[in-house]
This record gives sequence, C-alpha cells and structure tokens, in this order.
Amino acid sequence: MTSSRKAKPATELRPFERVWKLVLRIPRGRVATYGQLSELIERRLTPIGVGWAIRAVPEGAIPWHRVVNASGGISTNAEHPGLQRKLLEAEGVRFDAQGCVDLERFGWRPRVTVTAPSAKKRATSRRPAPKKRASSSRGR
Repeated sequence: MTSSRKAKPATELRPFERVWKLVLRIPRGRVATYGQLSELIERRLTPIGVGWAIRAVPEGAIPWHRVVNASGGISTNAEHPGLQRKLLEAEGVRFDAQGCVDLERFGWRPRVTVTAPSAKKRATSRRPAPKKRASSSRGR
C-alpha cells in the first residue's frame, strides 16, 4: 500500500525547527506566547505542541524563557520554580502583581515569519487538473 502523502522538499523546515528558529529571533527583553508561535507556523503545532518543541532542544540552545502562556504567565514553575521569571527580569521584563508579563509592553511582534512555501507556489508546482470533455448530444 502506498502513502498518499508527498515528500516534503528538502528546504522546507519541519514544525519543531520552525519553532526553534522563531524562538531564536525573540530579542532580549521581549516575550512571545505559545499560541503566537503556533500562529506564526500556520498552526502546524498547537500551543502545547510548541511547548514540546521547545522542550526538545538541548539546554542552552534557544532562549526558551522568552516564551510565556497566553496571559503572560509562567508555565514552567513546576519544573524550574522561579527560574524563568528570574531570567526574564534580568533582561528587563517586568511582572505585575499576579505574576504576569504585560504583553502589550513586552510582547514580541516579528516583521517576517518563518513560514512554509506559500500556497501560490505550491499550487503552481502541481499538475493542472484534467480538462472536462464536452458531453455528446447522442443518446444511447
């Protein structure tokens, strides 16, 4: 049985790789949310999947601490109590009384995203649909 999926071009990044490239672009003193990163990769991963992608890299490879939850809160305290907040505060990020980052003030807004090839490019690489034949008027 053959698979109906086509092989990806060698130049197209996998979803985890796309997340890593985005996280590397978040500047010091700024944060992004898991959901924002999910949107930037066309929802190829859910926000939870983005978290798994971040966990999959070797320690120190990306600035994982610059990714927060949708409310600007810390989601890593169970594993590393206080570490993410400490790292962000060292970069100048401030937290409110509820322990959340003001996303309007400290949120990262990228100009260009790490995206898959555009739909237009993909559409032109496919074979054209077969032309429909005119039906004959002859009866049977």
